[in-house]
Amino acid sequence: MSQDNVLKFFLAARDSAAMVACYDGRNLAQLLFHAKIDGFDFTATELADAVGRLEASVIVNKDRDPYDGSSRLWRSMWGHRHLEYLIESVVRRHTDAELRSLVVQDGAAAT
Repeated sequence: MSQDNVLKFFLAARDSAAMVACYDGRNLAQLLFHAKIDGFDFTATELADAVGRLEASVIVNKDRDPYDGSSRLWRSMWGHRHLEYLIESVVRRHTDAELRSLVVQDGAAAT
């Protein structure tokens, strides 16, 4: 399942500064292409859906901010490349169980 691959990608990037550095300068098309080569096969839509759910979780549940432009999370992305922001400010804020629950739509754990 592709959502499993999104989760695996997030976990691998979270655990490897070298991976974040390698992928961080790439645009979305390049990220998707190289991720597939590296064994993480997912679409831009699947990635965006997972990112949206994780960002909403940080804003609403963790920071308890309004889901609008005043959110602390939105301000934290300025000055950072998108993948760096995503891993450091969003993915790291969740436990592995929370990540699985939010990323994998049917709730199945990634292997």
